Amino acid sequence: MEKNNFEVIHNGTITTVPGVFAASCHCGIRKWKEDFTVIFIPGKTVCSGVFTKNKFAAAPVLVNRQTLEKNRNINAVIINSGTANACTGIEGIENAKKAIGIASKYLKVNPDNILISSTGRIGKHLPLDKIEKGLEICSRNLSSEGGHHAARAILTIDKHPKEFAVKINLKNKDILIGGIAKGSVMVEPDMATTLVFLATNAKISRSVLDILLFECIDKTFNCVSTDGCQSTNDMVIIIANGESNVDIFEDDKTIYEQFKSCLLFVLESLAKMIVEDGEGATKVVEINVIGARDGGEARQVGKRVANSILFKTAMYGEDLNWGRIASAAGSTESNIDSSKVDIFLADIPVMKDGMAVNYDEEQAGRLLKERYINFTINLNTGSGSARILTNDISNEYIKINALYKKQR
Repeated sequence: MEKNNFEVIHNGTITTVPGVFAASCHCGIRKWKEDFTVIFIPGKTVCSGVFTKNKFAAAPVLVNRQTLEKNRNINAVIINSGTANACTGIEGIENAKKAIGIASKYLKVNPDNILISSTGRIGKHLPLDKIEKGLEICSRNLSSEGGHHAARAILTIDKHPKEFAVKINLKNKDILIGGIAKGSVMVEPDMATTLVFLATNAKISRSVLDILLFECIDKTFNCVSTDGCQSTNDMVIIIANGESNVDIFEDDKTIYEQFKSCLLFVLESLAKMIVEDGEGATKVVEINVIGARDGGEARQVGKRVANSILFKTAMYGEDLNWGRIASAAGSTESNIDSSKVDIFLADIPVMKDGMAVNYDEEQAGRLLKERYINFTINLNTGSGSARILTNDISNEYIKINALYKKQR
């Protein structure tokens, strides 16, 4: 995606946005890593969120949905790693609400203005004593420089923090969008163990922010997969504090589209970082499906290929084996005409009209050794398209997931 007329901020993060503060600490949930974070945005705000569709949605997801149904003025998000608070029943929901109550005391804001997020091992309850310790420490250390620590503290077994910020000048004022994210294992969001927190100083209504977030998530995080496993805790939260006093509304198409392209770029960048960091991945694979009947069919085909274990292991082995792509694409419920399908590695045709074609194997081999690999699947039946990001599966994938408990 092109950057258009906005500027990527070097070393940008969520607290790059004016009026956004954060603090992190080690409260003892994890053995030694920072494991607790507070993001704090005082004053009048507008918040929107999208959440996992997993039937075992975690307690924080359930509580946040309830909160946002009645109130969109969110001043704080408290986040812990090491414990997911998922599959914990009524007690898990009550503990999430108690944690919010404790946060209310230390942050001096109404509980209805606080969201909660958790990530880590499923089935374990929130240790409220440690949560309180974290809140006591973080409430005293909130800073406009705290975003980088926050990006690290929300991680579980991710290797690298994921943070990004951009700036765009609208109506002679600087609008900023900044965010942090985590995700490495159990990543195939369908929103509406991936967490994303965003802030902007734009002034925007609840309804417009909802539309923008849903549309941008659908084109970014809902189009990535590292292992085809949907988390119980997925959420994306965006908070607008309006400090710039620049209104974003649909009637002003120019401003609206510029802001939208900015938000889309931030989300796309964070999503790509998650795929790059996924589970011992050595390759980032882009699958472009074109010529589908519609976008839904294109995404279905792309996701089926992206989640094929045989395809992903072939990418690790730098083995083109394009038959695995064709096999995965043909296994969808969609009524694909196999006699029309073409497959390309970069611009090299490897299958034409559903049949093998001769190609330069040496050239293909060089491309497969690259960190970034691009495939195109043309169904040749319509104008629908989708772009899916995934990665390979390496030996490290087994190690990371087999030893997940020990890496806490």
